[in-house]
Amino acid sequence: MAKLFIFLSAFLGILTTLISAQSSPFEMVTLIKIDYATAELAEHYHRLDVTYKTINATAIKAAVLVPKKLAASNKKTDAPVVVHFHGGGLVIGTSLEPAFIADWVTQLPVSTNSILVSPLYRLLPEANAPETLSDISSFWSWLHTSLPSVIASAYPKINTNLNQIVTVGESAGGYLAVQSALLFQEKAKIKAVIAQYPAIWPDLAAWGSLPLPDPTNEAVIKAGKVIDEYLGNLTGTEIRTDAPYPDRWELTEAALLSGRSFEFWGDETAIAQSGLEYALNVSRQWGDKVPGFWVLQGENDGMVAQAGTEEFLARLKGVHPGVEVKYTLRPGLHGFDALYGLDKPFVAEGVRWVKGFWLKGRR
Repeated sequence: MAKLFIFLSAFLGILTTLISAQSSPFEMVTLIKIDYATAELAEHYHRLDVTYKTINATAIKAAVLVPKKLAASNKKTDAPVVVHFHGGGLVIGTSLEPAFIADWVTQLPVSTNSILVSPLYRLLPEANAPETLSDISSFWSWLHTSLPSVIASAYPKINTNLNQIVTVGESAGGYLAVQSALLFQEKAKIKAVIAQYPAIWPDLAAWGSLPLPDPTNEAVIKAGKVIDEYLGNLTGTEIRTDAPYPDRWELTEAALLSGRSFEFWGDETAIAQSGLEYALNVSRQWGDKVPGFWVLQGENDGMVAQAGTEEFLARLKGVHPGVEVKYTLRPGLHGFDALYGLDKPFVAEGVRWVKGFWLKGRR
């Protein structure tokens, strides 16, 4: 009943404003979800925002959330860790971006008495993709050296169990979750990866099967102007780590519509270093230390194609024939699982599978 009340309150509070502004159904649903997810996180977690890296006097932070019921316990507790990377095409989003994060992801740490950590990272196009990945590498170093003391200072009865780490992310966040396991497993020590529609690698063959945008189309021309104007105003010194939806959504849409998303990733070398081939080659050295992967994909996803996700899985198994993979293919669009809870049967099945690696040490 409490969740229903929160949802209805959000719906009624936002609906009038959006109708008067003639907003689209997508905008209505997304803004309602933001209000609901924000309220859910505030209800169930205590939050700390901690700097894990500084670049040119700019602090890059991670949100550290502890379930309130875990914090209130009088017992000494070993707490597993859930690391979440937010989506947004590497261009928009914030820690635990409420527009994108699935309900079941926010419920998972509460149900397992786990610490939830969600880092910011340098966003494109102010940064290039290797710089974003450099932040992810720095984050994993920080997590293993500093997170236990951050938790212990605030919650002395909670011990951070770094032997039980699962990472999860939606869309671009799923890409970062997978890249963490392929590029940084030696320091990350991830037991399982949950990747929701993650296939945004620039070197996937699936991208080549997409029709090219019509350069004479008015919408494509307008999108190109949005990108050119934005890029033209950059000096090369800006650092952006936080862009909560709907901030920069016009830029993100323009990149998708014009087919120019990978322009933001950098030059040819930067794109190659951010690709799947490069990550898989690095991962060969981890051998059987590569974690299990639960990968989710919508059959009707128009932003991250099913063919791309399945190409990723085939190439992953080609390099790591023994890797454990669970693939959940469901009807639905991009973000199809966003409003489902842990009680949804396919979610419950996937979480049980992940727990075998994450909490029970299965290999």
